[in-house]
Amino acid sequence: MTVPARPAPHESATPVHVRRGGFWLPGDPHGGDGHGDGAPRQLGPAWVQWEAPAYLTGAPPMVFVHGGGGQSTDWLGTAGAPEGWAHHAVRAGFPAYLLDRPGHGRSPWDPALLGGRTPSPGYPGLAAVFVPDDGDPRAGAHTAWPWGRGAGDAEVDAQVASSAGMLLDTALGQELDARRLVDLLERTGPAVVVTHSAGAPAGWLAADRRPELVLAVVAVEPIGPPYKDLGPRGSLSEGPTAVPLTWDRSEPTPRLSRLARTPVCVVSGSASGRAVDDRVTVSFLRDGGVATHHVELAAEGLPGNGHGLIFESTNREIFDLLARWVSEAVGVSVP
Repeated sequence: MTVPARPAPHESATPVHVRRGGFWLPGDPHGGDGHGDGAPRQLGPAWVQWEAPAYLTGAPPMVFVHGGGGQSTDWLGTAGAPEGWAHHAVRAGFPAYLLDRPGHGRSPWDPALLGGRTPSPGYPGLAAVFVPDDGDPRAGAHTAWPWGRGAGDAEVDAQVASSAGMLLDTALGQELDARRLVDLLERTGPAVVVTHSAGAPAGWLAADRRPELVLAVVAVEPIGPPYKDLGPRGSLSEGPTAVPLTWDRSEPTPRLSRLARTPVCVVSGSASGRAVDDRVTVSFLRDGGVATHHVELAAEGLPGNGHGLIFESTNREIFDLLARWVSEAVGVSVP
């Protein structure tokens, strides 16, 4: 009998008693014009997986929105770290809801209605965005990824396996992300929204549209800076989004009047190359009246994180730091 080189996942996992499930968020009714047959379709349905403590603590749900070409498995520790933020949230007493953004992961990509998408990033894309290879001078500073960096290394292979392209119609993608996130919040009730990278606009838009349902937003290395040119995917034409936000222009200084009702925390790693962009995003939000806390991890004693800090070796320490901020911002007690 062949003996596995590593323990099986069920052998190495920490025991935890949870309740779990999943459900679909239907897409918007659509006449099916893109298919040419006039039959009714759904535009942008989305899958949600959830997990909660066996004994509920009274803490609000955390809703997790993945980034760019990723999917909700990014929050499950499926690459290097054995556990992800969804697990950490449940251990801390928060129900965790994981949204596969429309056209990503288990949420179907219908090219006739959603349009084209960028090619799968593969190993070159991973090296450019998340895990610089050994020949890249950035790799030396990226100490929170202690694993291999090339094809054939288990952690790299796992992350590449979960990656796909991004919708070319950024405005449509963000609009559908926001609609499904609001649909989800209407199911969960008021929640903390945690976003990563290109998932950030969904958080900004949901807080703008339904501020009573968004207790706080934690934005991990949000796509930016504001008004960024995204090449063939368009641009962030509305500042941090490609879809309009609500502004109050009656005062001398324009104010993001609805988004400003929600406390925001922006998180930046020291080895991702995004610190400057994130500072510009933070300034934009603050200038718009949004109470924005900026966590630069190196200053908190957590250096060496890249753009994929949610699935890196120190992801537990980072989550614990942010859970304390959430506790203060929302007024809940966490272990």
